[in-house]
Amino acid sequence: MKISTMNALPLRCSIEENPFIREFDSKLNAIKIELTKARIGFFRELAARNLLTFDDYKAQRSTVRAISNADFSNRASVAISNAVAHKIGIQKNHKKLPGQSQGDLFEELVCSFINKTFCALGHLRPGQWNVQRITARDESAISLFDQYRHLADLARFCSENGELASALGNDYAISPDVVISRTSETDDCINGVHRFLGGDLAARTPLRKSVNPHPILHACISRKFTFRSDRAQNVRSEALNLIRNRKGRVPHLVIVTAECLPSRLASVALGTGDIDCVYHIALPELIESVDKDEFPDAYEMLQTIVGGRRLRDLTDLPLDLAA
Repeated sequence: MKISTMNALPLRCSIEENPFIREFDSKLNAIKIELTKARIGFFRELAARNLLTFDDYKAQRSTVRAISNADFSNRASVAISNAVAHKIGIQKNHKKLPGQSQGDLFEELVCSFINKTFCALGHLRPGQWNVQRITARDESAISLFDQYRHLADLARFCSENGELASALGNDYAISPDVVISRTSETDDCINGVHRFLGGDLAARTPLRKSVNPHPILHACISRKFTFRSDRAQNVRSEALNLIRNRKGRVPHLVIVTAECLPSRLASVALGTGDIDCVYHIALPELIESVDKDEFPDAYEMLQTIVGGRRLRDLTDLPLDLAA
């Protein structure tokens, strides 16, 4: 099982080879507000790491110039995605990365953004926090956390008993992308300001390290660079598995995406009961890019999910996690 903790991201391109990156660097040098700097830095990495780039694609009998997160066979997707890319300063030309590489790199950048922004809010949400990528795709990863440590025993029982495995299926197998966890606290830390603990009380709370040595899962962040219509509901299933299989509090369950087609965003954003909220990497620019007259259905759908508090900007996420 592999868990990687985020550190500073290495640049994979040189500024000399990609002059458009200089514009991002000049902005970063002038910015003093940390959240704005993190956002511009995120966009810079999307371009510098060739995740968001323009290329020409053959669609039917014509050639379409589209950004890499657009569905080049869908006119609305191309128009909206291209407009968003221009608004956030993406101008680079490069061949589109393979699908798996896109997902892994997007996950890395999202994790880095959360690590920089959420961990800067310790004055609002004190504690020892860890922002990590989960690179294992089995139940062993989630069982490291307090609310789900019983799943390791369940997986072992199923491996030893085929009939039990057949009856339970794989609903207990949960593989999150990015997680935020809190380390349990020593009694000395809890009693740091005044003597709060003593005697036999609070003997089962997972916040005490003497009771629970495992990290407490605070949030699960699912990264989806884009949504394919036939797989959008997989995210809901993963969230429901996290809700059903826990012992203890439910962690925050959110999605971060670069998908720009409102109908596909709505496929996971509409409704309640599973996902807390969907977060878009550039929501203000997306709202500006959906033309009411050219794409009235897309405009109406976007207004519905934003007005219904089901779609927010990525910069909202660190504050929502600290609430």
